[in-house]
Amino acid sequence: MVLDKISEASKYYSLHPKFKMAFEYIFSHDFKTIPAGKIVIDEDVFINVDEPTLRNKEVATPEAHDKYIDIQIPIVGEETCGYIPRSECHTVDRQDAEKDYVIYKEMPTGYFRLTPEDFAIFFPSDGHAPIIGSGYEKKIVVKIKL
Repeated sequence: MVLDKISEASKYYSLHPKFKMAFEYIFSHDFKTIPAGKIVIDEDVFINVDEPTLRNKEVATPEAHDKYIDIQIPIVGEETCGYIPRSECHTVDRQDAEKDYVIYKEMPTGYFRLTPEDFAIFFPSDGHAPIIGSGYEKKIVVKIKL
């Protein structure tokens, strides 16, 4: 997992060949004005523009992905996100290989806040429980194929 300020994104371009392209796309668009939906960047990268319902910490169990890396960025509002190493997740609640997610029953072992100045990168080894909080949020989730 990576957690940093969006202004520091260029430090992470070397982690994946598509990171630079993805962040440059993000920096060149005003997502506050883009409606919720899916934006396809290329065959390996797409962005989900979401307006999720924030949830209570008590029901936020972690998810993980096998085929995609997530870059999550709040656009309006903020959220708390839970984290647990996937190696500590043993009980599957539900999964969908086609949609590339596994939801685990274990609870996160740590929490952090994401604001519009921040971003988080989640790799397949990272169990993450996003969209914790109250109020309104608009966010983007960049999906980058491994």
